[in-house]
Amino acid sequence: MILFSRRNLFYSDYRWSSYVPNDPRTNGRPDDTPFCKEEGNEVVYLINKLMALWDYRFSNTGNKMEKLIHDKLPTDITTQEAVQNWLKANLKF
Repeated sequence: MILFSRRNLFYSDYRWSSYVPNDPRTNGRPDDTPFCKEEGNEVVYLINKLMALWDYRFSNTGNKMEKLIHDKLPTDITTQEAVQNWLKANLKF
């Protein structure tokens, strides 16, 4: 179930590379797979995965995650799991 899609994104400066089906950067559970915050597909995937894991149902929650990733994600946070942990600590409502 997709809760958050490309059309929900606030920013429009992403790259949109092609990924093979089942690429770990856009599929599966967040893990030690490298994460690129400039890649729209990776951002949308991770937001959706975390919204599902954390049971968030509103696209504005996805936008909060996107804005944090886009504007504030430290450069030393480079894996999906590290982004997940950082977001969990920094996402405020």
